[in-house]
Amino acid sequence: MKNSKYVNILLALSLTLSIVPSIAHSETAIRSNRPETTVLKYVPTEKEIQVPPGLTEPFFVPFAGSSPNDPFYKEFKQQWFPHFALVSPTRKVIDQQESLAYPGYMSPLQDGYGFFHIITFYGNSSFIIFDQQGNTQELGAYNNYFTQIDGEWFLYSPTSYTSYLYNARTKTSKQITDEELFTIPSEYTGATTFDIQHYPFVQYNKKDGAILSYKFGLKDMNGKIHAKPFFDEYMGYSEGLHRVKINGMTHFVTHEGKVVLKPSQNYKVESNFHSGVFIVSGKKANEEFYLLMNKKGTFASKKYAFLKETSDGQFIAVSKTKDGYFFQKINAMDKPTTTLPYKLDKPEQLKQLKQTGKLFHTDTQIMADLANKQPFPFPHKLLTPPRKETVSMEYTVGGKKYIGTFTHDGTKIYARELK
Repeated sequence: MKNSKYVNILLALSLTLSIVPSIAHSETAIRSNRPETTVLKYVPTEKEIQVPPGLTEPFFVPFAGSSPNDPFYKEFKQQWFPHFALVSPTRKVIDQQESLAYPGYMSPLQDGYGFFHIITFYGNSSFIIFDQQGNTQELGAYNNYFTQIDGEWFLYSPTSYTSYLYNARTKTSKQITDEELFTIPSEYTGATTFDIQHYPFVQYNKKDGAILSYKFGLKDMNGKIHAKPFFDEYMGYSEGLHRVKINGMTHFVTHEGKVVLKPSQNYKVESNFHSGVFIVSGKKANEEFYLLMNKKGTFASKKYAFLKETSDGQFIAVSKTKDGYFFQKINAMDKPTTTLPYKLDKPEQLKQLKQTGKLFHTDTQIMADLANKQPFPFPHKLLTPPRKETVSMEYTVGGKKYIGTFTHDGTKIYARELK
């Protein structure tokens, strides 16, 4: 029997069924009966939030629900995470994150919707879905099993043994069967993406109730099978093609299961299709390199020390020179789209480089690039995934620590000293 994360998930769900009580599920899947929580200190007021003109989407501001010097954190050596408020472009506080969960549970808007984790209570979690107008919907999930699939569609498990697809626009749910159960992507990275109309299902080969083997296929919301089970693992979807693994090898297939590309086993596929190309990596003399590859399976770029896709259809490309590591944006044709390269301060953090379209950052520096503006002049730690227009961070100025939210050009929206 193959040792797979899919089988492990199913086994874990079966085991927890006997020890965890069920959560009531309604057709709309909306919950409003949050448990009582401690009154939080230092909640930002509308007067403290200074919204620059031009912002069009809700954003998060951090505030100190508990001090990092609190005896609880010192005694149990807990890592401190701030609380967050979701704020509209008109400065209205829409909702608050009440838990101390890792801030990676916050998701930027995707086709009009985003979500964030607000509280965990006796193993059950609550999540807030929000839209660009600041409207919210609350859903309950078991053990943090919740993620955004594709814009208005979300996958969540209200109990330890059920999974539902939820539509935030129509506020309706569809239960999926055990055979349709697929892994929930990481809340922190969103590494796996799905096409809501052609999602994976699993077919098992069983004997005496034991799973001997299994294969995955593709079906739609109406239950119609488009691709009979033939692949071993589902890696994600983009631009009309699904990335799957067959016998350990990556393949790109259509909705009907037709294999259109099988990259060479000499290279590791690092991404789904992005503007007609995808990222692969390889090694030479123990040094890793990255390239772009097109749908014909030929290289579409020169070698780079690192490549990362961006939200605006382009790529961050890191080059290694005798003077160090430098990065700039390129398009799918390997042409620079920024006028100047920027130097990485900490090459060992190369793979942590991420980008939102306007914002370049490492763990130690934020760069607002499109107009080649200056970097933020202070060390910082990101507190939320960078959004299209804003980012929240913890930073130090003059030996004092602060938490705050800024636009990509460094304009302060809200800040408070940490004491």
